[in-house]
Amino acid sequence: MPQSRRPWKEDDIAKLKAMAGKIPGERIAAELGRSPGALAVKACELRLLLRTQPRGGKSKRRMESFLKRAPMTDRPGPRE
Repeated sequence: MPQSRRPWKEDDIAKLKAMAGKIPGERIAAELGRSPGALAVKACELRLLLRTQPRGGKSKRRMESFLKRAPMTDRPGPRE
């Protein structure tokens, strides 16, 4: 049987704000006794990011490294 909806208490919101971005969302949901979906919806309403790692990571560093090594080529300009 699915869990019934229950309102968010100020204490739960304060905990969510304190943990957001530092602890994975699944763990926060378990800590607060909420589903990951409910947690995501509330985080969105509060404009909180649940991401625990910055965007980019290795892919961004690889691209920057590639661009430093890649020779610059002359590209044709717009046709007149």
